[in-house]
Amino acid sequence: MVHGATKRGSPLSLSRTWLRTTTAVVVALAALVVSPAQMGRSEPAADNRFLVTAATASMGISVQRVSADGTLIRVPGSPFPTGFGVLSLTVSADGSTVFVPHILEPAVSGYRLDRSGRLHKIPGAYQRFSGPPTAAQLTPDGKHLFVVVGGVPGHVESFAVSSSGALRPTGAPHVAVHGLSTIGQAAIDPDGRFLRVLTYVGNTMSSYAIGANGHLTPRGVSTVGPGPVAPAFSPDGRFLYTSDELTFSLSGFEVSDDGSLSRTPGSPYPTGGIPHGAIVTPDGKRLYVPNAIGVGTSVAGFRIHHDGRLTPLPHSPYPMPLGSLPGQIALHPDGRHMYVVDVATVRSTSSQVHTYVINADGSLRPSGAAPVDTGLLITDGPVVALTTVGGR
Repeated sequence: MVHGATKRGSPLSLSRTWLRTTTAVVVALAALVVSPAQMGRSEPAADNRFLVTAATASMGISVQRVSADGTLIRVPGSPFPTGFGVLSLTVSADGSTVFVPHILEPAVSGYRLDRSGRLHKIPGAYQRFSGPPTAAQLTPDGKHLFVVVGGVPGHVESFAVSSSGALRPTGAPHVAVHGLSTIGQAAIDPDGRFLRVLTYVGNTMSSYAIGANGHLTPRGVSTVGPGPVAPAFSPDGRFLYTSDELTFSLSGFEVSDDGSLSRTPGSPYPTGGIPHGAIVTPDGKRLYVPNAIGVGTSVAGFRIHHDGRLTPLPHSPYPMPLGSLPGQIALHPDGRHMYVVDVATVRSTSSQVHTYVINADGSLRPSGAAPVDTGLLITDGPVVALTTVGGR
């Protein structure tokens, strides 16, 4: 673990093995070839808000329009075609640009999301790689894209993003990722100063300082729990949490001024199942994480204390419908609606989205809306984003 000197202020194993095996097989082929604090506030209706989801086992990106009342309607033409084997999706702050790595080709593609919710390929936004690209992350200002390429070890490549969305290699040296990064996942601190890369096999998190022109400088390696995925930050960047699948828990870290990490009190925190993509509410007071498999599939909710410590919310974890395998969460800006996207849905031919209402105490209840099919197979990894075109 890297410690900062200065702090700021049976069925279970078979099902999970199947999901991870699906991802591992695709990687191998590629290598060979809104917050609760806002409740009660009125918000203007937005017809340009969308839930965007990519997939690992089918060639497409699904787009659902988010209605003013929080219901979802699939955009005509969705899913939109892309390369096969997407494990990551990143969207610009203004909601207009989407990048996905697809590991079978292996390449990264960029798309323009218009106000009707349709995706259009961006000329010059296609880049190929020598190995499987498993993660892509845009800087908050949208000027640089970092791509994690799997290997033994893997590495990170950097690209400049033009105003049109076209990609150009920066020329900055590639940086190595510590450990085995065949299924590496990444996140960028909210202030845009550091890139973090998790290694699922190595149980480590490599940190890099982001410099001018996309240059990355290694800043140490932290030990996380076994099988880490989907790093999640608090909005102010003070805390970072990883979902440690193999220990049914979350690892918590406090981020120091210099970007170094130290464990939050009581970490790791049990989730009650195999955790996937955690998300923190915009006010930084609560964290939710889906348990794809456990004693019944569920979403666990936690209160975030001033020191980053997590304690369960009332009645957590919250059960999901029978036959669902929840993997990712998106929060509506109104602070009242949550969208839970399945890795896979046993009762449907494609992964489904379930809508929940967030109560005043942070607990969850079904909205009553019917689940919506994405049209995609296996939405594994951080492949879900709720975005507004124009950034509103």
